[in-house]
Amino acid sequence: MTVPSRLLQQCFQEALSGAPEMLARCADSAIASLQAAEKASKEVAQRDRLALAWWGMLQNKIQWGQTFSQHLRDALMAAPEANSSRPALLSESSLLSLVEDDAVNESLESARLVHGLMPVLEQQLAVLDALMSSVIGLQTVQAERNPLRPSVFVRALRELMSSAESEPEVRALWLRHMDKALGRELQKLYERVALILQRANVQEAGYRVRLVDDAGASTRSGGLSTRSGGLGLSSRAAGLGVSPNSQWQDMGYVPSGQDTPSWASADHLPPMQSLGRMQPGVDHQVFHEFLNQGGKHFDRHLTPDYYEQVSEELAAIEAFAAIPVLDESMILEQQTQYRDLPVVDRPAREIGISSQLSQKAWGTYAAAHERSRVLMHLKQKAQRVSQAVGLDLVRTLVSQVASDPLLLGPVREAVVALEPALLRLAMANPKFFNEDEHPARRLIESVAQRSFKFNDEFADEFDSFFQPVQQAFKDLNAQATNDPKPFADALGALREGWAAQDEKELALQDNSLQSIRYAEERQALADQIAWDLSQRPDVDNAPGVILDFLYGPWSLVIASAKLGDTEGQPDPGGFRKVVSNLLWSVKKEVTLKRPKELFAMVPGMLATLHAGLDMLGKTREETKAFFDALMRLHQPVLGLRRARIRNDASNSDPAPLEISSMSMDLDETLPATPEQRKPRPKAQPWLGKSEIEAAGFEDTLPTDYGDLIETQVQARASEDDSQAAALAEEGELEDITAAAVLVGLREGDWVDLYSRREWLRAQLIWASSKGTLFMFVSRGGRPHSMTKRSCERLIASRLLRPVNAQGVVQKALQAMAVESQQPRRVEPEAA
Repeated sequence: MTVPSRLLQQCFQEALSGAPEMLARCADSAIASLQAAEKASKEVAQRDRLALAWWGMLQNKIQWGQTFSQHLRDALMAAPEANSSRPALLSESSLLSLVEDDAVNESLESARLVHGLMPVLEQQLAVLDALMSSVIGLQTVQAERNPLRPSVFVRALRELMSSAESEPEVRALWLRHMDKALGRELQKLYERVALILQRANVQEAGYRVRLVDDAGASTRSGGLSTRSGGLGLSSRAAGLGVSPNSQWQDMGYVPSGQDTPSWASADHLPPMQSLGRMQPGVDHQVFHEFLNQGGKHFDRHLTPDYYEQVSEELAAIEAFAAIPVLDESMILEQQTQYRDLPVVDRPAREIGISSQLSQKAWGTYAAAHERSRVLMHLKQKAQRVSQAVGLDLVRTLVSQVASDPLLLGPVREAVVALEPALLRLAMANPKFFNEDEHPARRLIESVAQRSFKFNDEFADEFDSFFQPVQQAFKDLNAQATNDPKPFADALGALREGWAAQDEKELALQDNSLQSIRYAEERQALADQIAWDLSQRPDVDNAPGVILDFLYGPWSLVIASAKLGDTEGQPDPGGFRKVVSNLLWSVKKEVTLKRPKELFAMVPGMLATLHAGLDMLGKTREETKAFFDALMRLHQPVLGLRRARIRNDASNSDPAPLEISSMSMDLDETLPATPEQRKPRPKAQPWLGKSEIEAAGFEDTLPTDYGDLIETQVQARASEDDSQAAALAEEGELEDITAAAVLVGLREGDWVDLYSRREWLRAQLIWASSKGTLFMFVSRGGRPHSMTKRSCERLIASRLLRPVNAQGVVQKALQAMAVESQQPRRVEPEAA
């Protein structure tokens, strides 16, 4: 059997590491669904079968958590070698044979489950199929070769259930009632795996365009079969000649915009049993309408069916409470298993509302059943639909934030641990999460945004930030109040501590910013001064070396003197006046006739030139070339003086002059070219040595592009020799891609920056007005400044990586809104 690549193994590990929790959540959902179906059933035999099914699943749940990973591992390792030459086709006799695995085809329920998952996973699977096809070396997308396709997970589930239950009918019920939860879990898994592949710069394989054989289907689908995340229907069905609309209707789903009885209508309420469940039992469309439209139907009173379901859920919680929890050492091991990896390569730990947290860190609410118990007790006290929906909304948003891979694990755990306090707020204000200025939302958002300063949860700096947050969250849980004021107080205390910590960093940051902003302002003024100088009539026929000096260093001297002047002098330092003397001194046809004036002028002029350049920070070594050229331009008059002394005569002998002139560089005597006559604004400001140090340019020099790219090649060589070789051969990615990423950065954005052999979390605090210089600041106020070219090189080599630090609560709400627009199954209210 072919050994999977390291990148593929990383994807497998992502699936395997979260498999036990994924199965536990699916089992919980299936148990709740079976219990609801048992209650709704009117037939005694059917009720008995359903009761037997959910009881059996409850008994096997713990054992499954220990063995599912191995079943899934076996299925994943076999998946790449699955025979892909026999794709399943839809026929009139069987609409459900969409999967190719022989083991899955043996069970009608398994096939129905896979088929039901396809519309739910369409968007995520389209992206993953394209990426995975590329990883396994395919030029075009072959979805049936994706080792993480849904049928692989269903096969692992069948094998797991077969080992625990011999009755096919019971196994069929288990699978049937696990569909929704499995769909949600695979959605999240596929998004995480796709993110891993995208961060590894895997390019999506292309989709093969093919004609559909069925004429009717060609008319409906335009004759093309595609898979795109932007389409709301199954391309597999379209490509096989099945009407997308009929496919949705056959599966019990309704495309968005169709006229069907849905809960979005004001005349319909979600099933009361759904509202009474421990896990959110309502569709995201419910939350979307609740937050944005509302309606009188949300003010209706809850029915007895609701309270009966709540009582059953509480009884189940008590049963779960008797199940032994993970040992503290196992939790610590899970948290630290990726500690030795570079911070940018650590997979995000799986954290959710059903996760068990450290009891040492979070006390009573570390256990998932304790948090669920608070939820159900509050549901028991709820009186109106709005309160029940608000409680489910809190749990859903907590789950969304907890699954955000951009947040460090402890921060996501803290949000999960805070759920009881957030739930209590929803009883008094069910829509509080939709209020931007609500103290609870601002607290979560502020903690999340502050946490983006750190990229290593094991660093001492992060620990000093997180300990006060942890204590504040524990105190809020302990207060057991629905008053938002304690949240505002907690946020105020945290911000006060953060401000004290930031004071020193801000002082260093201001010093660095002042240096580079001053340099930019000085350069802008110098560019204007250079233009003004170019309009002077006496620059005509001036040597190019003189104009280069005037438009460059000397314009900076004049600008620096002007910016430093506090008295409003017209020419501080006399640096503008010396320009006239300098231009006159290099006009040989004039100075040869008036040598005494030149001799009297030169000492003072040279003193002023040196004083201005010294003020600018130019060293004598830097200016030596210009003064040597200036001396050679003055050589004819100096030679005239020496000739007069030698001959002791009133007129000079022309021979020495001619010899002296021949010793000069002829280019220095030539008038400036038209290009030299026109000063050009500098792309980036000039910086002196002290300014370079203050701005952090010196800090980036030891880790400039050449050094960094070599380090990256060595680091990646241990992961994938072929990738390292390709990187070394290609050098860098397309400049246009890196430039686009850089253009998208804004002041305040966070990045992960590789500097001096370590990954730092840094924030962009300044960009020049021309977009050619950038300053980032990392921990301790340490500045990192670099040019546009340096930034683009680092981005192209993945050594400067932007971090998407948008509002986490708003992102969770947006994700929920997007999901609410997806086709959904319509469930009639139980009688």
